Amino acid sequence: MQVVRAGSRGTTREPAPLSADWLRGPHQDDGLDVALVHFAPGAATPPHVHHGGQVLVVTSGIGFVEVGGVVTDLMPGDIVVTPAGEEHVHGAAAGSTFSHLSVTTGRNEMLVDGVDYPGSPAATDEPGA
Repeated sequence: MQVVRAGSRGTTREPAPLSADWLRGPHQDDGLDVALVHFAPGAATPPHVHHGGQVLVVTSGIGFVEVGGVVTDLMPGDIVVTPAGEEHVHGAAAGSTFSHLSVTTGRNEMLVDGVDYPGSPAATDEPGA
């Protein structure tokens, strides 16, 4: 078990444009992956799916999630539950940084080739990440 005390890790920071503070993982398998993910204003993930699903808990800033062309605004305290395999994008509003806690299991698949993202082998320099 791991306990992360409030204030022991920043819930916000000036990211470049997208960064992750991994609390557990990334495993890219059936293991539990947990990260505080930070976005610079206007930054967003590429379209992607989580084969085991994803839960986001917004910790700071103003952001959005987009599924099937429908954009939903997000604010601190909002919780997003994404079913396994649902294509989506999330990121920061144009005028705000944005941070969320991400909890996933299963492989994450970016639907755009050649993109580095938190947890990708290129972003972590970890083989098989």
